[in-house]
This record gives sequence, structure tokens and C-alpha cells, in this order.
Amino acid sequence: MESPAPFKMKQSYSYDTVSEAINDLAKRGYTHDFNIHEEQHCLICNNTMTQLSPDEFEITEVYRFEGETDPADEMILYAIASSKHAIKGVLLNAYGIYADSTTSKIAEKLKKSVAPVQPIKRAEYLKEISREHHQGLLLCWKIKSGLSKKIPVERIKSYANWFYDAYLSIHFQIEEAYIFPILGMQHPLIIKAMEEHQALRNLFKEETELEKSLKQIMVDLDSHIRFEERVLFNQIQEVATAEQAEQMILQHNSKPFVENNKDLFWT
Repeated sequence: MESPAPFKMKQSYSYDTVSEAINDLAKRGYTHDFNIHEEQHCLICNNTMTQLSPDEFEITEVYRFEGETDPADEMILYAIASSKHAIKGVLLNAYGIYADSTTSKIAEKLKKSVAPVQPIKRAEYLKEISREHHQGLLLCWKIKSGLSKKIPVERIKSYANWFYDAYLSIHFQIEEAYIFPILGMQHPLIIKAMEEHQALRNLFKEETELEKSLKQIMVDLDSHIRFEERVLFNQIQEVATAEQAEQMILQHNSKPFVENNKDLFWT
């Protein structure tokens, strides 16, 4: 029996937003969602739990979305296909300072180029709240770094609690009061965002299984921020009125981030 023909790289499509790209790719058969499994050094399909090693899949399309001001806006969308497993899907990955090293190595090994596309332009009234995501992503990195260095979890949790009380809880409140209503509180994307806010609040309140809760915060907060930047905020920009945008600018008065230097455990 002959082996299936390998997939060929193609770059024949152009998209303005990540959500537009994902929706169109799904219509073209890329219906599965892949993530990196760091311990096994492979891709894993969230739908079927199928694991793909680097030699079992090809990257057939690549789309780069570059944010104007905030690293959280920047990512690469890979269209993934596997002849061996008869499966196609997508893999999202930030690039630059927040790029996942494993994903970057996969892309480099397969020698796939990144398609140039028009950058995602963040609306002026969302820029400040979007910049706050930068610190949220850094918190995830700090937790990961602390755990890898075997720092006592009590120290890491103390810093996480400070960050939540000083910044993240306020960030959530602003989003829920002034940003989410733009799309409508019953919109499926807003319902998802609200559920993720509540799940994160619960995780930060956890005071017993500290290592487990910290690991979950690291995963869930990173995922939530990237969902908001890649999907939710783009949808909000499409429907916001001039009056809503002006109101958001007037209401959002965030304070500059000031690091807690009492215990820089990640350094």
C-alpha cells in the first residue's frame, strides 16, 4: 500500500484577524485544536487526545498576526495536517518574546516560513486594557520560572496573591463593567470570558493545594489572555459604537504597573 502523499505548504489566503482565519480554516477541514505537550515534546489534539511527533505532521499554512503595541497581540497561526492520522487542525502560538520555545523549534525544524499579513490594529480605547495583559503573561512566566527553580510554593503564591489583589482583580472588574457589555453579556464569547474570570478568581483564592493551583493559574490565565487578545477584543472592535469607545476611554484609568520587589524569586 502506497504511503499518502505529503501535504504541500500553501499561502493563498489572507485574513485580517485570528478569529477570521480560524473560522475559515475550520470550513476547509481544519477542525481540530492542537496544543504543545512539553513533557512529551509533541503536539496533542484537544479533541481526540491524539499525539503527533514532529515527523507525523506538516504545517500546510502559516499566518502571522502582529500587534501594534502589545506583545500579547502577536501570534502565529499554524494549519496542521497529518496524513498518518488523517487529521487536520490549527495551532496558535505567540512569537517573539512570548514565543513557546517548543513550538518555535517545531516551526524551525520543518523550515516553514511565516506569511506576511497586515498587522492586527488594536482600537485606541482598548490599548490600555490590552497593555495590562502584558503583566498577566509575565505572571504566568514568573510562576513557571519559580516552579522550575524549585522555589517554595508559598513564596510564589504570596506574589501571585499580591498581583491579583493589586492589579488583576481590578482588571477583571473594568472588563466586566465597561468592555464586555459592548458585545452583550449574553453573547457566547462574553459568557466564556465571564466563566474564565470566575474560574481564575477561585484559583487565586485557593490556599490548600498551592502547587496544583499555581500550575492551573499559569495555564488558565495565559489561555484566557490570549483568547481575549486573539478573539474577543477583535469581535468587540467590530461592533463598538463611537459613544461606547469614548465611554471606555473616560472610565478606564489604570495605574502604571509597579513591581513588588520584596521577593523576586524568578530572577
